[in-house]
Amino acid sequence: MTLRRQFRPSLAGWLTFVVLAIAWLGWSTPARPQSNAKNAAAPGAAKSAEEPLPPEENVELPTTDDVLLKGTFYPGTRGKDSVPVVLLHMYKGSRKDYARLALFLQKEGHAVLVPDLRGHGDSTQVRGAARPLDARSMPSAAFAPMVEMDLEACKKFLVDKNNAGKLNIEKLCLVGAEMGAVAALDYARLDWSWPDLVNVKQGKDVKAVVLISPPWAFRSLQMRPALERPDVLKKISTLIFVGQEDKRAMSEAERLYIMLKRFHPSADDKNPAERTLLFKPLPTSLQGTKILDAPELQVPVPEWIAWFIKVRLVDQSIPWKKRTTLPEN
Repeated sequence: MTLRRQFRPSLAGWLTFVVLAIAWLGWSTPARPQSNAKNAAAPGAAKSAEEPLPPEENVELPTTDDVLLKGTFYPGTRGKDSVPVVLLHMYKGSRKDYARLALFLQKEGHAVLVPDLRGHGDSTQVRGAARPLDARSMPSAAFAPMVEMDLEACKKFLVDKNNAGKLNIEKLCLVGAEMGAVAALDYARLDWSWPDLVNVKQGKDVKAVVLISPPWAFRSLQMRPALERPDVLKKISTLIFVGQEDKRAMSEAERLYIMLKRFHPSADDKNPAERTLLFKPLPTSLQGTKILDAPELQVPVPEWIAWFIKVRLVDQSIPWKKRTTLPEN
């Protein structure tokens, strides 16, 4: 009688298997269950896929320096429990780059605002100016107002939606790619720098950021001021993506992660859902918003983002509050 030969893996083979298993359990397993239709239909969560979503709204967001920003707003489906998410595009990009991600996040129940930053897309008009803004010819100093002017206009719009019971501004999440990543982190700095006045809470709403291919700086936009604020370093949950096959992009993203990691002890937690800082190098040379549709990724980036928003914002106890706003001058 012929005996079947038993397979005996080598020690190296077993070690390889263990490493791959740990990597799979650490990253891939948590993402999918948190963003599928079954979980989204749970009590208190997003509406089921069969229910029609609220239609998207084209909005105008005037800034205090008279730039007429254009944007698209995707209303949430959870009322006061809707997480507001602002998506910030790359240099020479526009809100169109986020059309798929915005709709994906809206289906998860979130209220998504996607602006064209000044000089980009349809945000080229300035009241009283003869010439339109064009990012390609804007001087370096003209990019810093994206934070102080453009994102403040976005925040004002979302505060109004909060007070109408359409979302919870206290759970604000920013997603930025390349130039937009620098703007996102710098706005987190600004948001946490406002002092509270008597009966008026002015900031401290940004609780999470997703940074895609974050450079250290872009024109007059800088990471360093944000990294000098303890609030930003310690209190904001952060998810970083980068295409690891681009050495420069990988180096800058890794540098940021290493700097933040000192202030996030949970970054090494065995349970990814407990981590307030996550770094995800991806096996691709693609960067920025192009990563969102990278075909070679086993788990699409939008699923990671939806999972991150769920565990760091949806599942956190951050009560809704009506906000008192300061009168305009």
